[in-house]
Formats: sequence, C-alpha cells, structure tokens
Amino acid sequence: MIRKAILFLVLAGCALGYADKKSPRLAMLLCCVPGGGQFYTERYIPGVLIAGAEITLSYYAYRAHEDRDYGARNSLLWWDLFVFGYSLADAYVGAKLHGFEIETDLNRVSIQYNFRW
Repeated sequence: MIRKAILFLVLAGCALGYADKKSPRLAMLLCCVPGGGQFYTERYIPGVLIAGAEITLSYYAYRAHEDRDYGARNSLLWWDLFVFGYSLADAYVGAKLHGFEIETDLNRVSIQYNFRW
C-alpha cells in the first residue's frame, strides 16, 4: 500500500512537473519521497544530494538500531529529521520562486547616500 502511494506521488509530480508554475503544496507533499520536491521544481543536483543524505542517514540509523546502539541511532535520526526539514523548506521556496527570472541592468543600478545633520 505504501509503495502504491509513493508511486502515485512520483507520477503525479512528474505529470504536473511540466506546468509553468509550481505548486508549493505539491512540492512539500512530494518531499515524502527523498528529493521529490527538488525534482518537482527541476533542481536536480540538490534533489540528488538531499535524497542521498536522507537514504544514507536512514540506512546507518537502521544499522545502529540492529547493533543496539540507540544513542547513535537517535543522533542519526535527528540529523535525518534536519535534512527532511531542510528539504521541505527548500522545496517550498523552490516552488514559489520557480520561473522567477532576475535581470539586472548595471547601467540603471545606482547607490545613493543621504546624510542628514
């Protein structure tokens, strides 16, 4: 059942990934799959890094649990939670700023100082 839900989320993200605007809610929902929100917002390098970090931390936490090293397991799970939170925030901001183009014209940029006595 869980595999079907994950597959559905991935397929929904891929189908909606070609839209011009990205939904922040869907980006955050796709973070249930490691790196899913980053792939949805078409930022593939952070997606691979976040997915790799979450999977690696989860694997070592599982190994520590099997070895009955509960202190190391808890520490790894806290780090995994931090990476997951970062993934959520990054996916949300990435979806909000998707398609935002920055053009700067250096001839129009000026710095002005005003002094009041």
